[in-house]
Amino acid sequence: MSNSNFGPATDNSGFSRRTITDPLTGKTLRILRHESGLVVKLLPRPGFSRRFAAITVPYGSIHTTFNVGNKTIHVPAGTAHFLEHCLFSRDDNGGLLGDLASLGASANAYTSHTHTLYYFATVHHFEQPLALYLQAVFTPYLEQDRIEAERPVILAELDQYQDDPDSRCYNDLLSALYSCHPAREDIGGTPESVRQITDTDLKTVRRYFYQPDQIILTLSGDLDEDRLLALLAGILGERTSRPACSRPRPVFLAEPLLPASSGSNLQMDVKIPSFLVGFKDSSVRPGQELKGRHLVTRQRGVRLYLESVLSPASPLYDRLYGSGLINDSFGFHYSCESNYAFLVCGGESSQPEQAANAVIEGLIDHFSTEPDEHLFDIQKRAAAGNFLRSLDSVEHSGLVEAQCSLYEIDLFDYPKIYDMIDCATARTMASFLENRAGYATSILQPVR
Repeated sequence: MSNSNFGPATDNSGFSRRTITDPLTGKTLRILRHESGLVVKLLPRPGFSRRFAAITVPYGSIHTTFNVGNKTIHVPAGTAHFLEHCLFSRDDNGGLLGDLASLGASANAYTSHTHTLYYFATVHHFEQPLALYLQAVFTPYLEQDRIEAERPVILAELDQYQDDPDSRCYNDLLSALYSCHPAREDIGGTPESVRQITDTDLKTVRRYFYQPDQIILTLSGDLDEDRLLALLAGILGERTSRPACSRPRPVFLAEPLLPASSGSNLQMDVKIPSFLVGFKDSSVRPGQELKGRHLVTRQRGVRLYLESVLSPASPLYDRLYGSGLINDSFGFHYSCESNYAFLVCGGESSQPEQAANAVIEGLIDHFSTEPDEHLFDIQKRAAAGNFLRSLDSVEHSGLVEAQCSLYEIDLFDYPKIYDMIDCATARTMASFLENRAGYATSILQPVR
């Protein structure tokens, strides 16, 4: 979404406005931009009792190094997650979470590799929780006492992840796939990096990323637009958008085309062995980024194709299942962001090494055969239908729109994206799976 689409503010609220109408469903999306740079996306849902709000901050765990002007800034791994903790979690006085709960708002937050998202849903009070959330985001309390109260909580979380077999296996696999890219690091950081995080680190991130010209606010439900804009104008005050040269620009090192290693073998206190296979998609990397509709088309296209290759409806799954190498725990996920992409698949297996090898060989062999276009079309129609039905949910449509903002697209772009993807296009996107050298494995065995 380009800022040039906005004309001058049409009233004294400081907001310019435009409307997008989806020709397929007739639903509308109101997009409003304040003089401070804050973008508000409003999905009107007249007659619905539930109301939803999400604050999208384009700062995640991979953004540990960034430039501002001629200055390069580095913060420890886990800083994004630490900041979310300081802002959102409950303290002895209730904190933001307690204040929101007292107003009947069901609130949550998460940090990912690429962003942090704060959101809530409610039936009754809406403007009060929204004001509390925005004030907490724009002016969080980040003094030493707050930081030291959260540090042991985060360290305890990291300890739990270390004791969780799935988390250990997954993190080890990403470390094998990536040599330099910070996607290889746990979102929460490491115990060493968390101990290094200071109030200066957190305040630096807040100063550059937790600003109106970086944030997108998504609202969904039966809402009074004018009252909301008056509320937001009061919170934003006289803020104006910063010049481009003073905004942060994340920095990434060049990433090798092939995995850093072939993988790892772990032993933990588990009853059943398991395996994960990772596939590095080197067509997406620093210096060869994807953005906007091109990025989302690749996300959708590869995921749809994998549904026809690895889901229970596929011949490969049926063969692996029939041979006893996998069971119902088998699953897969393709993660594709602007400068990294990978597939992870696996599950429990009494023969994890054999299962991992069979998955690798099966995927490579798949590309020597003709694709099942009929199965692909079935999966595509099902996915497109599920998406359209989800638009009737205030919370789900609001959450999807909040995530769309990261890719500079809107909710109503998805039907067009689905129309652009056919089986041949999706197969070409997924052809990175043919590269035998792009694979790594993580094998988990019971302690002997």
